[in-house]
Amino acid sequence: MAEPKAAHTPRPPFPAASFPTDYVRAVFGNREPVLEEILRDSVLERGLPAIQVDDNAGRILQLLVMLRRPRHVIEIGTLFGYSTIHLARGLPEDGRLTTLEIDPAAAGAARRNLDRAGVGERVEIVVGDASGYLATVPPESVGMIFIDADKKSYARYLAACFPLLEPGGLLVADDAFAQGDFSGESAEGGEGERERKAIHAYNRAVGRSPRLFSAFLGTRNGLLVSYKG
Repeated sequence: MAEPKAAHTPRPPFPAASFPTDYVRAVFGNREPVLEEILRDSVLERGLPAIQVDDNAGRILQLLVMLRRPRHVIEIGTLFGYSTIHLARGLPEDGRLTTLEIDPAAAGAARRNLDRAGVGERVEIVVGDASGYLATVPPESVGMIFIDADKKSYARYLAACFPLLEPGGLLVADDAFAQGDFSGESAEGGEGERERKAIHAYNRAVGRSPRLFSAFLGTRNGLLVSYKG
């Protein structure tokens, strides 16, 4: 008889470092000067954490918006606006983006960066707890939602966001591979085991939902994209 398997949070059989960042850059070229300046100013000058999406993830987010053409996109977790810029760049002419950030200092930096990148007029920044804003959004009125915030709250965000997505809408979660060191995002410090477990629970929930069709996309930390049927 086979040995019973111990209960644990599975981790992918590959390290985050295996993502071919150098090859991606060789194909697409160096980062745009304005994005390079925004990263340098936000991380080195203002001391904000360097936990933004990688460049390939940014391109994927922009591509998803371009393909889906949503009239309203919501982003949960703005930080200094790096992913926000990519999302806004993909919007159709009548599209708008609402990004939610709990830290006023980060939101202020994001506003400057969005204006610097030329997309500020298309983006509304809401400062405060995301749940409060999400509770005001009409059901089935959002074309795409991107989650990149407190990892322990991913399940709560899923419950709040699913009713807001219109049929055919996209739900996208960052850090989906859950194998990284989340100490920079964990209030308790350490290696972020609670964060990894929470993300895995989110992944399992969307993967088993009869209303969502989901797939992982390869980025440095992984995107999980779910389509609402």
